[in-house]
Amino acid sequence: LLNALTGAGIPANDRLFDTLDTTTRQLTVSDTLTVLLSDTVGFIAKLPHHLVEAFQATLEELQYADLLLHVIDASDPERENHMAVVEQLAGQLAPGVPMIEVYNKCDRCSPLDIPVGENRVAISAKHGQGLDTLLRCIEGNLDNGIKRVTLLLPYSAAGELDRIHREGKVFSSEYGDSGITVDAALSAEMQGRYREYVL
Repeated sequence: LLNALTGAGIPANDRLFDTLDTTTRQLTVSDTLTVLLSDTVGFIAKLPHHLVEAFQATLEELQYADLLLHVIDASDPERENHMAVVEQLAGQLAPGVPMIEVYNKCDRCSPLDIPVGENRVAISAKHGQGLDTLLRCIEGNLDNGIKRVTLLLPYSAAGELDRIHREGKVFSSEYGDSGITVDAALSAEMQGRYREYVL
């Protein structure tokens, strides 16, 4: 999934503990949201003692997460048992952190076998199916009120452009006869501050 979303090129094999080190890549979810996406060692019950240290890195990552993506093999006949282990551990380690259930390999099973509902997404990382839906779900969970707006700043307020650059994300600014047209992503607070200049 990390490879499909970010082009990371990380080896992906169907075996336990293939991922022992946390891998983090930047992901542009939308024009107003960029996140760091981390692939961690999977949660399993009765973790072997010699792997506890590698697992510890995952635990540390969870403490700072804003959102968890629980990647589930939709075609695995034992998936309910695996899901229960993850949900129990995630509840202990990252209480209150929202979670999206990502049912991967949806191309290998009937759509009727995949639960539907809020924060449940069916995908095929291998074939790219459902990734747009997943990105929209991620954005919905991390939406902090940032919106892309176009402002027309009069030259009398031109000094605000520096602040917009510092506190927002400016895509373009053009100087014209009636002022400066600014295309930017702004927080809800900044949208309120510059409301009179919104086109």
